[in-house]
Amino acid sequence: MFSRNAVFLFAAISAVIAILATIFVIYLTPLKYMNLVAPAVHEMDPSAFWKDYTAHPDEYLFIDVRDPDEYNIAHAKGSINMPIATLADEYKVLPRHGKFIALICGDGRLSMVGYGFLQFEGFTNLIHITGGIQNWIVEGLPVTQGTSTRISTSTVLSSTMTTGTPPGCPKIS
Repeated sequence: MFSRNAVFLFAAISAVIAILATIFVIYLTPLKYMNLVAPAVHEMDPSAFWKDYTAHPDEYLFIDVRDPDEYNIAHAKGSINMPIATLADEYKVLPRHGKFIALICGDGRLSMVGYGFLQFEGFTNLIHITGGIQNWIVEGLPVTQGTSTRISTSTVLSSTMTTGTPPGCPKIS
């Protein structure tokens, strides 16, 4: 009937068609936006983070995503304010490598939203501080009150234009 070579060729062509159909279904349809496996979240306890942050502050960009009013009441020492409402406009100036971006908020929920957004935008250098500022205070870590140390697109762009790097980011030669 059929030679062995013809059967083998038919099987190989069928396998290639099946692979191409799978690629079409997954990558060319809305299925590519579905997570079949939950994305990993790099969680860090406030005490562990603070220990590493104080030892290596140049390796981190520590962002509080709460509103400026909440941030001014009390915020983790060393954090800057980038409200969640502006994150979608300002994420483009954040470093994608060379620094970890640590996110904190009031109780850990809002910073997780920011984490998910940045992860969706391709950031892999993220850290989520568990429990937010509430857990930070419970663990007895330093808190600052007062004026918002806010990072904005204009601040980053002006710093980048004069120094070549965004504020808080190491120069890469």
